[in-house]
Amino acid sequence: MDKLGNILAAVIRRQPGGGRLLGMQVAVAFRTVIGPEPARLCEAVELKSGVLMVTTSSPALAHQLRLDAETVIARLNGMDLGRRVRILRVRIGRSTPT
Repeated sequence: MDKLGNILAAVIRRQPGGGRLLGMQVAVAFRTVIGPEPARLCEAVELKSGVLMVTTSSPALAHQLRLDAETVIARLNGMDLGRRVRILRVRIGRSTPT
C-alpha cells in the first residue's frame, strides 16, 4: 500500500485542471525559494511542460535569476512538488493578462 504523499501528485494530475494546480504549487514554491522581496518583483510565474516562465520588470532580478537558475531549479525539484522543472526562463517586461 502506497502512502498518500507518494501518489497524491499523480492523482491530482489526472483530475480536470490538475496539471494547472500542480503548476501553481510550483509557482508558489518558486516565490518561497527566492524570498518575499524578489518575489514581489515577479509579475508572472507559470510552469508549462517543465519550463518555468518568470516575467519581471526588474532587469537586475532577471539577471540574478538567470545566474542562479541551476540552484533554483535544484531547490524546486528537491521539494518534490509533483512536477519537475527542467528550464528556468526569465523575461523582462510586464505580464500579459490571460
